[in-house]
Amino acid sequence: MCNEDMLKELKILQEKYEEELSQILSKIPDAEKEYVTFSGLTVKPLYTPHDIAKTDFLQDISFPGQYPYTRSVFPAGYLSRRLNIRQVTGVGTAEETNKRWKFLLSHGASALSFVKDDGSGARADSDDERVKGLVGRCGVVLDTLYDYETLFDGIDMTKYPVHMITSTAYALACYLIIAEKRGIDFKKLRGSMSNWMRPENECIDMLEYCTRNVPLFNIGYLDMRNVREGGCTAAQEIAFGVATTMAGSNALIAKGIGIDDFLHRVTWFINSGPDFFEEVAKFRALRRVWARIFRERYNAENPNSLLCRMHCQTFAPTLTKQQPFNNLIRSTIYALAAIMGGVQSLHVNSFDEALAIPTEFSALLSVRTQQIIDLETGVTSVIDPLGGSYYVEWLTNKLEEEAISIIDTIQSLGGAFKAWDWMCNEIRKAAMRSQEELDTGKRLLVGVNTLVDEDDIQMRALKVLEEHADFECISEYDPAVLDRQIARLNKVKRERDDGKLKRAMNVLLEVLRAGENMMPPLIEAVKCGMTQGEFAGLKSEAYNQAGEGPYLCSPPMVLA
Repeated sequence: MCNEDMLKELKILQEKYEEELSQILSKIPDAEKEYVTFSGLTVKPLYTPHDIAKTDFLQDISFPGQYPYTRSVFPAGYLSRRLNIRQVTGVGTAEETNKRWKFLLSHGASALSFVKDDGSGARADSDDERVKGLVGRCGVVLDTLYDYETLFDGIDMTKYPVHMITSTAYALACYLIIAEKRGIDFKKLRGSMSNWMRPENECIDMLEYCTRNVPLFNIGYLDMRNVREGGCTAAQEIAFGVATTMAGSNALIAKGIGIDDFLHRVTWFINSGPDFFEEVAKFRALRRVWARIFRERYNAENPNSLLCRMHCQTFAPTLTKQQPFNNLIRSTIYALAAIMGGVQSLHVNSFDEALAIPTEFSALLSVRTQQIIDLETGVTSVIDPLGGSYYVEWLTNKLEEEAISIIDTIQSLGGAFKAWDWMCNEIRKAAMRSQEELDTGKRLLVGVNTLVDEDDIQMRALKVLEEHADFECISEYDPAVLDRQIARLNKVKRERDDGKLKRAMNVLLEVLRAGENMMPPLIEAVKCGMTQGEFAGLKSEAYNQAGEGPYLCSPPMVLA
Protein backbone atom coordinates (compact mmCIF):
# COMPACT_ATOMS: atom_id res chain seq x y z
CA MET A 1 0.00 0.00 0.00
CA CYS A 2 3.10 2.23 0.18
CA ASN A 3 5.90 2.90 -2.32
CA GLU A 4 9.33 1.33 -1.88
CA ASP A 5 11.17 4.57 -1.04
CA MET A 6 8.73 5.39 1.71
CA LEU A 7 9.02 1.87 3.17
CA LYS A 8 12.83 2.05 3.19
CA GLU A 9 12.79 5.36 5.03
CA LEU A 10 10.15 4.04 7.39
CA LYS A 11 12.24 0.97 8.18
CA ILE A 12 15.15 3.09 9.38
CA LEU A 13 12.90 5.22 11.56
CA GLN A 14 11.06 2.17 12.90
CA GLU A 15 14.26 0.40 13.95
CA LYS A 16 15.27 3.50 15.88
CA TYR A 17 11.84 3.70 17.51
CA GLU A 18 11.81 0.02 18.47
CA GLU A 19 15.21 0.38 20.13
CA GLU A 20 13.88 3.29 22.20
CA LEU A 21 10.71 1.39 23.01
CA SER A 22 12.67 -1.64 24.18
CA GLN A 23 14.69 0.51 26.56
CA ILE A 24 11.51 1.98 28.05
CA LEU A 25 9.77 -1.37 28.45
CA SER A 26 12.83 -3.05 29.95
CA LYS A 27 12.40 -0.86 33.01
CA ILE A 28 8.76 -1.83 33.57
CA PRO A 29 7.98 -5.22 35.16
CA ASP A 30 6.24 -7.62 32.75
CA ALA A 31 5.92 -4.89 30.11
CA GLU A 32 8.00 -6.85 27.60
CA LYS A 33 5.84 -9.93 28.00
CA GLU A 34 4.29 -10.73 24.64
CA TYR A 35 0.54 -10.44 24.23
CA VAL A 36 -1.24 -13.43 22.76
CA THR A 37 -4.79 -12.97 21.53
CA PHE A 38 -7.70 -15.09 22.70
CA SER A 39 -7.15 -17.26 19.62
CA GLY A 40 -3.42 -17.63 20.14
CA LEU A 41 -2.01 -14.99 17.78
CA THR A 42 1.11 -13.26 19.11
CA VAL A 43 0.92 -9.53 18.51
CA LYS A 44 3.37 -6.64 18.74
CA PRO A 45 3.01 -3.34 20.63
CA LEU A 46 2.84 -1.35 17.39
CA TYR A 47 1.91 -1.89 13.73
CA THR A 48 3.02 0.22 10.78
CA PRO A 49 2.67 0.22 6.96
CA HIS A 50 5.41 -2.45 6.87
CA ASP A 51 2.97 -4.99 8.34
CA ILE A 52 0.52 -4.60 5.47
CA ALA A 53 2.96 -3.71 2.72
CA LYS A 54 1.69 -6.53 0.49
CA THR A 55 -1.96 -5.62 0.96
CA ASP A 56 -3.58 -4.37 -2.22
CA PHE A 57 -6.39 -1.93 -1.46
CA LEU A 58 -8.56 -2.78 -4.44
CA GLN A 59 -7.92 -6.53 -4.36
CA ASP A 60 -8.04 -7.10 -0.59
CA ILE A 61 -9.99 -4.26 1.00
CA SER A 62 -11.89 -2.29 -1.62
CA PHE A 63 -15.10 -0.37 -0.91
CA PRO A 64 -18.12 -1.47 1.13
CA GLY A 65 -20.50 -3.56 -0.92
CA GLN A 66 -17.76 -4.47 -3.42
CA TYR A 67 -15.80 -7.70 -3.85
CA PRO A 68 -14.27 -9.15 -1.71
CA TYR A 69 -16.69 -7.41 0.71
CA THR A 70 -14.07 -7.03 3.44
CA ARG A 71 -15.61 -3.77 4.65
CA SER A 72 -19.32 -4.58 4.41
CA VAL A 73 -21.75 -6.60 2.37
CA PHE A 74 -23.79 -3.45 1.72
CA PRO A 75 -22.48 -0.23 0.10
CA ALA A 76 -23.96 2.00 2.81
CA GLY A 77 -23.51 -0.28 5.82
CA TYR A 78 -25.83 0.62 8.69
CA LEU A 79 -26.76 3.87 6.95
CA SER A 80 -29.14 1.98 4.68
CA ARG A 81 -29.89 -1.15 6.74
CA ARG A 82 -30.14 -0.69 10.47
CA LEU A 83 -28.91 -3.33 12.87
CA ASN A 84 -31.53 -5.98 13.59
CA ILE A 85 -31.94 -6.15 17.39
CA ARG A 86 -32.84 -9.80 17.93
CA GLN A 87 -32.81 -11.23 21.47
CA VAL A 88 -33.07 -15.00 21.78
CA THR A 89 -36.25 -15.90 23.63
CA GLY A 90 -37.47 -19.13 25.15
CA VAL A 91 -39.62 -18.95 28.26
CA GLY A 92 -41.90 -21.75 29.47
CA THR A 93 -44.87 -22.40 27.20
CA ALA A 94 -45.73 -20.83 23.85
CA GLU A 95 -48.03 -18.31 25.57
CA GLU A 96 -45.23 -17.07 27.82
CA THR A 97 -42.71 -16.74 24.99
CA ASN A 98 -45.30 -14.98 22.82
CA LYS A 99 -45.81 -12.51 25.67
CA ARG A 100 -42.03 -11.93 25.93
CA TRP A 101 -41.82 -11.38 22.16
CA LYS A 102 -44.47 -8.68 22.34
CA PHE A 103 -42.68 -7.07 25.31
CA LEU A 104 -39.40 -6.89 23.37
CA LEU A 105 -41.06 -5.52 20.24
CA SER A 106 -42.79 -2.84 22.28
CA HIS A 107 -39.37 -1.70 23.52
CA GLY A 108 -37.62 -1.49 20.18
CA ALA A 109 -36.50 -4.99 19.24
CA SER A 110 -36.68 -5.26 15.45
CA ALA A 111 -36.41 -9.01 14.90
CA LEU A 112 -37.39 -12.16 16.77
CA SER A 113 -36.06 -15.59 17.54
CA PHE A 114 -36.97 -18.49 19.78
CA VAL A 115 -35.01 -21.35 21.24
CA LYS A 116 -36.61 -24.68 22.11
CA ASP A 117 -36.13 -26.24 25.50
CA ASP A 118 -34.02 -29.08 24.10
CA GLY A 119 -32.18 -26.93 21.59
CA SER A 120 -32.82 -29.27 18.68
CA GLY A 121 -36.41 -30.47 18.52
CA ALA A 122 -35.53 -34.16 18.56
CA ARG A 123 -36.85 -35.05 21.99
CA ALA A 124 -39.90 -36.98 23.07
CA ASP A 125 -43.21 -35.21 23.71
CA SER A 126 -43.76 -33.44 27.01
CA ASP A 127 -45.94 -36.24 28.43
CA ASP A 128 -43.00 -38.68 28.22
CA GLU A 129 -41.44 -39.49 31.61
CA ARG A 130 -37.96 -39.15 30.13
CA VAL A 131 -38.33 -35.40 29.62
CA LYS A 132 -39.76 -34.65 33.03
CA GLY A 133 -37.86 -31.68 34.44
CA LEU A 134 -36.75 -30.55 30.99
CA VAL A 135 -40.05 -29.16 29.71
CA GLY A 136 -39.85 -25.39 29.22
CA ARG A 137 -36.76 -25.10 31.42
CA CYS A 138 -34.12 -23.54 29.15
CA GLY A 139 -36.32 -22.56 26.24
CA VAL A 140 -39.87 -22.69 25.01
CA VAL A 141 -41.69 -26.01 24.82
CA LEU A 142 -43.23 -26.67 21.39
CA ASP A 143 -44.79 -30.10 20.89
CA THR A 144 -47.44 -29.42 18.27
CA LEU A 145 -48.62 -27.12 15.48
CA TYR A 146 -51.03 -25.70 18.06
CA ASP A 147 -48.03 -24.55 20.12
CA TYR A 148 -46.43 -22.87 17.10
CA GLU A 149 -49.71 -21.14 16.26
CA THR A 150 -49.88 -19.80 19.82
CA LEU A 151 -46.27 -18.66 19.65
CA PHE A 152 -46.89 -16.67 16.46
CA ASP A 153 -50.24 -15.27 17.57
CA GLY A 154 -50.37 -11.55 16.80
CA ILE A 155 -46.90 -11.59 15.22
CA ASP A 156 -46.71 -10.17 11.70
CA MET A 157 -44.53 -12.70 9.84
CA THR A 158 -44.20 -10.31 6.90
CA LYS A 159 -42.90 -7.47 9.09
CA TYR A 160 -40.59 -9.04 11.65
CA PRO A 161 -37.75 -11.38 10.60
CA VAL A 162 -38.15 -14.51 12.73
CA HIS A 163 -35.35 -16.97 13.36
CA MET A 164 -36.13 -20.45 14.71
CA ILE A 165 -33.26 -21.86 16.77
CA THR A 166 -33.94 -25.47 16.00
CA SER A 167 -32.75 -27.90 13.37
CA THR A 168 -35.90 -29.98 13.05
CA ALA A 169 -37.93 -30.08 9.86
CA TYR A 170 -40.98 -30.24 12.13
CA ALA A 171 -40.49 -26.54 12.99
CA LEU A 172 -40.16 -25.60 9.33
CA ALA A 173 -43.36 -27.51 8.52
CA CYS A 174 -45.24 -25.61 11.25
CA TYR A 175 -43.88 -22.27 10.04
CA LEU A 176 -44.98 -23.00 6.47
CA ILE A 177 -48.44 -24.16 7.55
CA ILE A 178 -49.00 -20.98 9.58
CA ALA A 179 -47.89 -18.86 6.61
CA GLU A 180 -50.20 -20.80 4.31
CA LYS A 181 -53.15 -20.26 6.66
CA ARG A 182 -52.41 -16.53 6.65
CA GLY A 183 -52.35 -16.46 2.85
CA ILE A 184 -48.63 -15.64 2.59
CA ASP A 185 -47.18 -16.75 -0.74
CA PHE A 186 -44.25 -19.15 -0.16
CA LYS A 187 -42.36 -17.32 -2.90
CA LYS A 188 -42.45 -14.18 -0.73
CA LEU A 189 -42.08 -15.79 2.69
CA ARG A 190 -38.99 -14.75 4.65
CA GLY A 191 -37.47 -16.05 7.85
CA SER A 192 -34.63 -18.30 8.89
CA MET A 193 -33.82 -21.30 11.06
CA SER A 194 -30.85 -23.08 12.58
CA ASN A 195 -30.64 -25.80 9.95
CA TRP A 196 -26.91 -26.05 10.38
CA MET A 197 -25.05 -27.73 7.57
CA ARG A 198 -24.49 -31.36 8.49
CA PRO A 199 -24.39 -34.75 6.79
CA GLU A 200 -28.01 -35.72 7.52
CA ASN A 201 -31.00 -36.28 5.23
CA GLU A 202 -33.17 -33.90 7.26
CA CYS A 203 -30.75 -31.00 6.70
CA ILE A 204 -30.35 -31.60 2.98
CA ASP A 205 -34.10 -32.16 2.44
CA MET A 206 -34.92 -28.80 4.01
CA LEU A 207 -32.27 -27.08 1.91
CA GLU A 208 -33.58 -28.68 -1.26
CA TYR A 209 -37.26 -28.01 -0.48
CA CYS A 210 -36.78 -24.33 0.35
CA THR A 211 -34.49 -23.74 -2.61
CA ARG A 212 -37.24 -24.99 -4.90
CA ASN A 213 -40.34 -23.68 -3.07
CA VAL A 214 -39.50 -20.99 -0.47
CA PRO A 215 -36.66 -19.13 -2.18
CA LEU A 216 -36.44 -16.14 0.19
CA PHE A 217 -36.28 -18.23 3.38
CA ASN A 218 -32.76 -18.45 4.82
CA ILE A 219 -32.63 -22.23 5.20
CA GLY A 220 -28.87 -22.77 5.18
CA TYR A 221 -27.15 -22.03 8.45
CA LEU A 222 -23.71 -22.07 9.97
CA ASP A 223 -23.88 -22.29 13.72
CA MET A 224 -20.32 -21.34 14.50
CA ARG A 225 -21.23 -19.28 17.55
CA ASN A 226 -21.77 -22.35 19.67
CA VAL A 227 -18.72 -23.99 18.15
CA ARG A 228 -16.65 -20.97 19.17
CA GLU A 229 -18.02 -21.21 22.68
CA GLY A 230 -17.15 -24.89 22.56
CA GLY A 231 -13.56 -23.73 22.40
CA CYS A 232 -12.41 -23.15 18.83
CA THR A 233 -10.28 -20.20 17.71
CA ALA A 234 -11.35 -17.30 15.51
CA ALA A 235 -9.58 -18.80 12.49
CA GLN A 236 -11.24 -22.19 13.11
CA GLU A 237 -14.60 -20.45 13.47
CA ILE A 238 -14.18 -19.08 9.94
CA ALA A 239 -12.64 -22.19 8.42
CA PHE A 240 -14.97 -24.83 9.87
CA GLY A 241 -18.03 -22.82 8.84
CA VAL A 242 -16.86 -22.21 5.29
CA ALA A 243 -15.68 -25.82 4.87
CA THR A 244 -19.01 -27.13 6.15
CA THR A 245 -20.84 -24.93 3.65
CA MET A 246 -18.62 -26.32 0.92
CA ALA A 247 -19.62 -29.86 1.91
CA GLY A 248 -23.32 -28.95 2.00
CA SER A 249 -22.97 -27.21 -1.35
CA ASN A 250 -21.43 -30.33 -2.86
CA ALA A 251 -24.41 -32.39 -1.63
CA LEU A 252 -26.91 -30.01 -3.20
CA ILE A 253 -24.97 -29.69 -6.45
CA ALA A 254 -25.08 -33.50 -6.66
CA LYS A 255 -28.87 -33.20 -6.57
CA GLY A 256 -28.76 -30.95 -9.62
CA ILE A 257 -29.13 -27.61 -7.80
CA GLY A 258 -26.84 -24.78 -8.92
CA ILE A 259 -24.60 -22.95 -6.45
CA ASP A 260 -26.34 -19.63 -7.14
CA ASP A 261 -29.75 -21.20 -6.47
CA PHE A 262 -29.13 -21.62 -2.74
CA LEU A 263 -25.88 -20.01 -1.54
CA HIS A 264 -27.49 -16.59 -1.12
CA ARG A 265 -29.84 -18.14 1.46
CA VAL A 266 -27.08 -19.44 3.71
CA THR A 267 -26.49 -17.26 6.78
CA TRP A 268 -24.10 -17.36 9.72
CA PHE A 269 -24.59 -17.48 13.45
CA ILE A 270 -21.35 -16.14 14.80
CA ASN A 271 -19.75 -15.06 18.04
CA SER A 272 -18.27 -11.83 19.30
CA GLY A 273 -15.84 -12.46 22.12
CA PRO A 274 -13.37 -10.82 24.45
CA ASP A 275 -10.47 -9.95 22.16
CA PHE A 276 -11.85 -6.73 20.71
CA PHE A 277 -9.65 -6.11 17.67
CA GLU A 278 -9.35 -9.79 16.82
CA GLU A 279 -13.13 -10.01 16.74
CA VAL A 280 -13.50 -6.96 14.49
CA ALA A 281 -10.89 -8.44 12.15
CA LYS A 282 -12.65 -11.83 12.21
CA PHE A 283 -15.85 -10.44 10.73
CA ARG A 284 -13.86 -8.70 8.01
CA ALA A 285 -11.75 -11.78 7.25
CA LEU A 286 -14.83 -14.02 7.15
CA ARG A 287 -16.53 -11.90 4.49
CA ARG A 288 -13.37 -12.00 2.39
CA VAL A 289 -12.77 -15.76 2.75
CA TRP A 290 -16.41 -16.53 1.94
CA ALA A 291 -16.43 -14.38 -1.21
CA ARG A 292 -13.11 -15.69 -2.49
CA ILE A 293 -13.82 -19.38 -1.84
CA PHE A 294 -17.18 -19.41 -3.54
CA ARG A 295 -16.17 -17.26 -6.49
CA GLU A 296 -12.80 -18.87 -7.12
CA ARG A 297 -13.59 -22.51 -6.29
CA TYR A 298 -17.34 -22.79 -7.05
CA ASN A 299 -17.69 -20.18 -9.81
CA ALA A 300 -20.60 -18.49 -8.06
CA GLU A 301 -21.69 -15.64 -10.32
CA ASN A 302 -24.62 -14.11 -8.47
CA PRO A 303 -23.17 -11.29 -6.33
CA ASN A 304 -25.69 -12.12 -3.59
CA SER A 305 -24.11 -15.59 -3.27
CA LEU A 306 -20.86 -13.92 -2.23
CA LEU A 307 -22.40 -11.82 0.55
CA CYS A 308 -21.61 -13.36 3.92
CA ARG A 309 -24.48 -12.24 6.15
CA MET A 310 -24.27 -12.77 9.91
CA HIS A 311 -26.34 -12.87 13.05
CA CYS A 312 -24.09 -12.46 16.05
CA GLN A 313 -24.46 -13.33 19.73
CA THR A 314 -22.02 -12.05 22.30
CA PHE A 315 -19.66 -14.47 24.06
CA ALA A 316 -21.12 -16.28 27.07
CA PRO A 317 -18.30 -18.34 28.66
CA THR A 318 -16.76 -15.26 30.28
CA LEU A 319 -20.02 -14.21 31.92
CA THR A 320 -19.59 -14.81 35.62
CA LYS A 321 -21.74 -15.51 38.64
CA GLN A 322 -19.28 -13.44 40.65
CA GLN A 323 -19.79 -9.68 40.40
CA PRO A 324 -22.63 -10.25 37.90
CA PHE A 325 -23.10 -6.61 36.86
CA ASN A 326 -19.61 -6.76 35.31
CA ASN A 327 -21.30 -8.86 32.64
CA LEU A 328 -23.13 -5.75 31.42
CA ILE A 329 -19.75 -4.19 30.65
CA ARG A 330 -18.35 -7.33 29.04
CA SER A 331 -21.34 -7.82 26.76
CA THR A 332 -21.34 -4.14 25.78
CA ILE A 333 -17.71 -4.34 24.64
CA TYR A 334 -18.36 -7.57 22.75
CA ALA A 335 -21.40 -5.95 21.10
CA LEU A 336 -19.33 -2.93 20.11
CA ALA A 337 -16.83 -5.21 18.34
CA ALA A 338 -19.66 -6.93 16.46
CA ILE A 339 -21.13 -3.65 15.29
CA MET A 340 -17.75 -2.23 14.30
CA GLY A 341 -17.20 -5.48 12.43
CA GLY A 342 -20.42 -4.96 10.49
CA VAL A 343 -22.77 -7.81 11.50
CA GLN A 344 -26.38 -7.55 10.31
CA SER A 345 -28.17 -8.78 13.41
CA LEU A 346 -27.25 -9.00 17.09
CA HIS A 347 -28.18 -10.60 20.40
CA VAL A 348 -26.48 -9.20 23.49
CA ASN A 349 -26.24 -11.64 26.37
CA SER A 350 -27.90 -10.46 29.54
CA PHE A 351 -25.97 -9.91 32.76
CA ASP A 352 -27.80 -12.71 34.58
CA GLU A 353 -27.17 -15.52 32.07
CA ALA A 354 -24.61 -17.18 34.32
CA LEU A 355 -27.38 -17.49 36.90
CA ALA A 356 -30.59 -18.15 34.96
CA ILE A 357 -32.43 -17.41 31.74
CA PRO A 358 -33.00 -13.66 31.25
CA THR A 359 -35.96 -11.86 32.75
CA GLU A 360 -37.82 -8.93 31.16
CA PHE A 361 -35.60 -6.68 33.28
CA SER A 362 -32.29 -8.08 32.05
CA ALA A 363 -33.44 -8.69 28.46
CA LEU A 364 -34.52 -5.06 28.19
CA LEU A 365 -31.05 -3.94 29.32
CA SER A 366 -29.63 -6.00 26.43
CA VAL A 367 -31.93 -4.26 23.97
CA ARG A 368 -30.99 -0.88 25.41
CA THR A 369 -27.27 -1.74 25.08
CA GLN A 370 -27.67 -2.07 21.33
CA GLN A 371 -29.82 1.03 21.08
CA ILE A 372 -27.28 3.14 22.99
CA ILE A 373 -24.42 1.98 20.76
CA ASP A 374 -26.52 2.69 17.68
CA LEU A 375 -28.12 5.98 18.69
CA GLU A 376 -25.63 7.66 21.02
CA THR A 377 -22.07 6.74 20.04
CA GLY A 378 -21.83 7.55 16.33
CA VAL A 379 -20.28 4.14 15.68
CA THR A 380 -22.87 3.22 13.04
CA SER A 381 -22.43 6.49 11.16
CA VAL A 382 -19.16 5.41 9.56
CA ILE A 383 -18.82 2.22 7.54
CA ASP A 384 -16.00 -0.08 8.65
CA PRO A 385 -14.57 2.56 11.02
CA LEU A 386 -11.44 0.52 11.84
CA GLY A 387 -10.63 -0.19 8.18
CA GLY A 388 -7.17 1.11 7.38
CA SER A 389 -5.84 0.51 10.88
CA TYR A 390 -2.48 -1.16 10.36
CA TYR A 391 -3.23 -3.52 13.26
CA VAL A 392 -6.75 -4.47 12.17
CA GLU A 393 -5.71 -4.94 8.55
CA TRP A 394 -2.79 -7.14 9.67
CA LEU A 395 -5.13 -9.18 11.88
CA THR A 396 -7.61 -9.51 9.02
CA ASN A 397 -4.87 -10.80 6.71
CA LYS A 398 -3.55 -13.17 9.38
CA LEU A 399 -6.96 -14.69 10.13
CA GLU A 400 -7.70 -15.11 6.43
CA GLU A 401 -4.36 -16.83 5.90
CA GLU A 402 -4.90 -19.24 8.82
CA ALA A 403 -8.50 -19.97 7.83
CA ILE A 404 -7.59 -20.81 4.24
CA SER A 405 -4.84 -23.14 5.49
CA ILE A 406 -7.33 -24.98 7.73
CA ILE A 407 -9.88 -25.21 4.90
CA ASP A 408 -7.27 -26.77 2.63
CA THR A 409 -6.42 -29.31 5.33
CA ILE A 410 -10.12 -30.25 5.65
CA GLN A 411 -10.41 -30.60 1.88
CA SER A 412 -7.38 -32.90 1.86
CA LEU A 413 -9.26 -35.11 4.37
CA GLY A 414 -12.21 -35.45 1.99
CA GLY A 415 -14.23 -32.38 2.96
CA ALA A 416 -15.98 -31.28 6.14
CA PHE A 417 -18.57 -34.07 6.30
CA LYS A 418 -15.78 -36.68 6.24
CA ALA A 419 -13.48 -34.62 8.46
CA TRP A 420 -16.15 -34.15 11.14
CA ASP A 421 -14.29 -36.07 13.85
CA TRP A 422 -11.03 -34.30 13.02
CA MET A 423 -12.70 -30.91 13.39
CA CYS A 424 -14.26 -31.96 16.72
CA ASN A 425 -10.86 -33.01 18.02
CA GLU A 426 -9.27 -29.74 16.93
CA ILE A 427 -11.99 -27.84 18.77
CA ARG A 428 -11.46 -29.90 21.92
CA LYS A 429 -7.72 -29.25 21.84
CA ALA A 430 -8.31 -25.51 21.48
CA ALA A 431 -10.87 -25.64 24.31
CA MET A 432 -8.37 -27.37 26.60
CA ARG A 433 -5.75 -24.71 25.90
CA SER A 434 -8.24 -21.94 26.62
CA GLN A 435 -9.45 -23.51 29.87
CA GLU A 436 -5.88 -24.12 31.04
CA GLU A 437 -5.07 -20.45 30.46
CA LEU A 438 -7.94 -19.46 32.74
CA ASP A 439 -7.22 -22.11 35.35
CA THR A 440 -3.55 -21.15 35.61
CA GLY A 441 -4.21 -17.41 35.60
CA LYS A 442 -2.37 -16.90 32.33
CA ARG A 443 -5.56 -15.30 31.03
CA LEU A 444 -7.34 -13.04 33.49
CA LEU A 445 -11.05 -12.96 34.24
CA VAL A 446 -12.10 -10.24 36.66
CA GLY A 447 -13.88 -11.57 39.71
CA VAL A 448 -12.76 -15.15 39.05
CA ASN A 449 -8.96 -15.37 38.93
CA THR A 450 -8.12 -11.72 39.60
CA LEU A 451 -9.72 -8.84 41.50
CA VAL A 452 -11.77 -11.33 43.46
CA ASP A 453 -14.17 -9.66 45.88
CA GLU A 454 -14.93 -11.87 48.87
CA ASP A 455 -17.60 -9.42 50.03
CA ASP A 456 -19.27 -9.20 46.63
CA ILE A 457 -21.24 -5.96 46.76
CA GLN A 458 -22.80 -6.70 43.38
CA MET A 459 -24.29 -9.96 44.63
CA ARG A 460 -25.57 -8.11 47.68
CA ALA A 461 -27.21 -5.53 45.41
CA LEU A 462 -28.79 -8.31 43.35
CA LYS A 463 -30.14 -9.95 46.49
CA VAL A 464 -31.73 -6.69 47.61
CA LEU A 465 -33.40 -6.43 44.19
CA GLU A 466 -34.67 -9.99 44.45
CA GLU A 467 -36.20 -9.32 47.85
CA HIS A 468 -37.75 -5.91 47.24
CA ALA A 469 -38.34 -5.36 43.52
CA ASP A 470 -41.93 -5.52 42.23
CA PHE A 471 -40.74 -7.37 39.11
CA GLU A 472 -38.97 -10.67 38.47
CA CYS A 473 -35.28 -10.06 39.10
CA ILE A 474 -33.83 -13.56 38.65
CA SER A 475 -35.81 -16.11 36.68
CA GLU A 476 -36.89 -19.28 38.46
CA TYR A 477 -38.19 -22.41 36.77
CA ASP A 478 -41.88 -23.02 37.37
CA PRO A 479 -42.57 -26.79 37.60
CA ALA A 480 -46.24 -26.09 36.82
CA VAL A 481 -45.26 -25.43 33.21
CA LEU A 482 -45.30 -29.21 32.71
CA ASP A 483 -48.97 -29.50 33.69
CA ARG A 484 -49.94 -26.60 31.48
CA GLN A 485 -48.09 -28.10 28.52
CA ILE A 486 -49.52 -31.59 28.96
CA ALA A 487 -53.00 -30.04 28.96
CA ARG A 488 -52.20 -28.40 25.62
CA LEU A 489 -50.79 -31.63 24.22
CA ASN A 490 -53.81 -33.65 25.35
CA LYS A 491 -56.12 -31.17 23.65
CA VAL A 492 -54.39 -31.78 20.32
CA LYS A 493 -54.41 -35.56 20.70
CA ARG A 494 -58.07 -35.56 21.76
CA GLU A 495 -59.26 -33.47 18.81
CA ARG A 496 -57.29 -35.02 15.92
CA ASP A 497 -58.57 -37.72 13.51
CA ASP A 498 -56.44 -40.75 14.43
CA GLY A 499 -57.23 -42.66 11.24
CA LYS A 500 -56.27 -39.76 9.01
CA LEU A 501 -53.14 -39.18 11.06
CA LYS A 502 -52.07 -42.82 10.83
CA ARG A 503 -52.36 -42.80 7.04
CA ALA A 504 -50.34 -39.57 6.80
CA MET A 505 -47.63 -40.94 9.09
CA ASN A 506 -47.40 -44.17 7.09
CA VAL A 507 -46.80 -42.18 3.91
CA LEU A 508 -44.13 -40.13 5.67
CA LEU A 509 -42.42 -43.26 7.03
CA GLU A 510 -42.20 -44.79 3.55
CA VAL A 511 -40.71 -41.55 2.15
CA LEU A 512 -38.12 -41.47 4.92
CA ARG A 513 -37.16 -45.08 4.22
CA ALA A 514 -36.92 -44.42 0.49
CA GLY A 515 -34.62 -41.44 1.04
CA GLU A 516 -36.97 -39.09 -0.80
CA ASN A 517 -37.57 -35.51 0.30
CA MET A 518 -39.51 -35.63 3.58
CA MET A 519 -40.97 -32.12 3.53
CA PRO A 520 -44.21 -32.60 1.48
CA PRO A 521 -45.50 -35.62 3.48
CA LEU A 522 -44.23 -34.09 6.73
CA ILE A 523 -46.32 -30.97 6.16
CA GLU A 524 -49.40 -33.13 5.56
CA ALA A 525 -48.78 -35.21 8.69
CA VAL A 526 -48.34 -32.08 10.84
CA LYS A 527 -51.62 -30.74 9.48
CA CYS A 528 -53.21 -33.99 10.68
CA GLY A 529 -51.96 -33.39 14.23
CA MET A 530 -48.67 -35.31 14.33
CA THR A 531 -46.55 -34.15 17.27
CA GLN A 532 -42.86 -33.35 17.38
CA GLY A 533 -42.18 -36.48 19.42
CA GLU A 534 -44.07 -38.68 16.96
CA PHE A 535 -42.00 -37.25 14.10
CA ALA A 536 -38.82 -37.98 16.05
CA GLY A 537 -40.11 -41.52 16.57
CA LEU A 538 -40.65 -42.00 12.82
CA LYS A 539 -37.12 -40.82 12.08
CA SER A 540 -35.80 -43.20 14.70
CA GLU A 541 -37.66 -46.09 13.07
CA ALA A 542 -36.74 -45.16 9.49
CA TYR A 543 -33.08 -44.50 10.14
CA ASN A 544 -32.61 -47.10 12.90
CA GLN A 545 -31.26 -44.38 15.16
CA ALA A 546 -32.77 -45.28 18.49
CA GLY A 547 -31.14 -42.97 21.00
CA GLU A 548 -30.92 -42.73 24.75
CA GLY A 549 -32.30 -40.38 27.36
CA PRO A 550 -35.03 -38.02 26.21
CA TYR A 551 -34.13 -38.31 22.55
CA LEU A 552 -36.13 -40.64 20.35
CA CYS A 553 -33.39 -40.44 17.77
CA SER A 554 -29.88 -39.07 17.87
CA PRO A 555 -29.58 -35.31 18.32
CA PRO A 556 -28.26 -33.59 15.18
CA MET A 557 -24.57 -33.86 14.54
CA VAL A 558 -22.95 -30.76 15.90
CA LEU A 559 -19.36 -29.66 16.08
CA ALA A 560 -17.80 -29.38 19.53
